[in-house]
Amino acid sequence: MDTITKSNRVRLLVLALTIFASGAALAACGGSDHEKRTGIVEGERFEMGPLEYNVLFTRPLNPSDVEDKEYLVGQPEPGPDQSYIGVFLQAENLDEDDAHALPGSFKLVDTEGNTFENLESESSYALRTGADVGPEDVVPALDSTPEVGPIEASMLLFLVDDPSLEKRPIELEVDGEDGPASVELDL
Repeated sequence: MDTITKSNRVRLLVLALTIFASGAALAACGGSDHEKRTGIVEGERFEMGPLEYNVLFTRPLNPSDVEDKEYLVGQPEPGPDQSYIGVFLQAENLDEDDAHALPGSFKLVDTEGNTFENLESESSYALRTGADVGPEDVVPALDSTPEVGPIEASMLLFLVDDPSLEKRPIELEVDGEDGPASVELDL
């Protein structure tokens, strides 16, 4: 009778370990949806819920440059030790039934944790933060100024303190349904 009891104990132990391992695996899956997603680089597509993003290009913008003036419409001259940075991206709504909103704001973060929120922009190239993206639609919209422009992407505009530009890597933080994502910029 002791052998049957030992056998039942082993079965119970195996069952308990299986339940524990299954619970841990499920908890890890559920928890990862809200953890910060890192390791994304410029040019790499990534999904945040039903929206897929691709940060194509990042560069400083020169208020004296003919092309850059179009990106800086309505913006004052940067202060001493400040620079405008343009982050150019595309987004696509993968949902075939419902519209989904872009985040209301985006942030640049340097290695010391200094953050810079995107500026509102009058430029025809600017990404309209908080706007709805229709089912299976893309941003920028087909045949729009930013889509047919030189970079073929919508722009997020930032005013950054120059010392922060040396604290690399600088990352773009994108909020979404799956928790924030962090894109390392080639700046």
